[in-house]
Amino acid sequence: MELIQLDVMDMSELSQASEGKIYSLAICISNIEERVKEMYNTVTDTSWLKPLDIVDELTYSARSQPTIDKVVNEILNNVQSELSEEFGEYMISDTALSTLHEYLKHFRLPLAELIKEKISGNPGFDFHSEATEAVITFGEAKYSGVGNAHGRALKQINEFILAKKDTQELSDLRNFVSETAIQNATKGIRSYCAAFSVVSDEPLKIMQNALNSVHLNDLLQFEAIYLIGVKVNA
Repeated sequence: MELIQLDVMDMSELSQASEGKIYSLAICISNIEERVKEMYNTVTDTSWLKPLDIVDELTYSARSQPTIDKVVNEILNNVQSELSEEFGEYMISDTALSTLHEYLKHFRLPLAELIKEKISGNPGFDFHSEATEAVITFGEAKYSGVGNAHGRALKQINEFILAKKDTQELSDLRNFVSETAIQNATKGIRSYCAAFSVVSDEPLKIMQNALNSVHLNDLLQFEAIYLIGVKVNA
């Protein structure tokens, strides 16, 4: 993973009534095999279970194991030169979490599918993190091998907010974030991350397009928006 852009702007530049910030980060992946190894290590690392009490540890262990098996055996072990959409979205989610952690000091949570009841395809946000300001970030990942996916990711976030998918996830998330972050979320103090594949040879132009997206406007009421574009050169 190589960081090729990290820009921060005040939301007030887009809307005078907004007080939050927008973070734009562009990432380049040039070695898929290395990225797969990193993802394998992440998804099979169950150390996140250890701080839980015995009931929650047993519950989340039982929930996560079928998904871990599926991700490892059906997805990571079958990566071809032409990436599938299923692998691509896992890669985008994991890359976004790694990016938020490494460059913005977020605390990364397990991928959402590991803590939800359904094995895969669970409708809802793909990943979550907690910022240093004790604000939960709800993330959505979109991958396409033929087009830039920023519009789809932002549109999906807005649809999930309208459907209260973020609120539905709080009872699980409270086991992995600080109490302050949960209390902030109950007051509507939340952030959102759109993570997306970039196929253009001009990734910085695509990041600008994401900033200009009509789907961004409804998110300017929140604490922060994170735009993470992932370009694969492999």
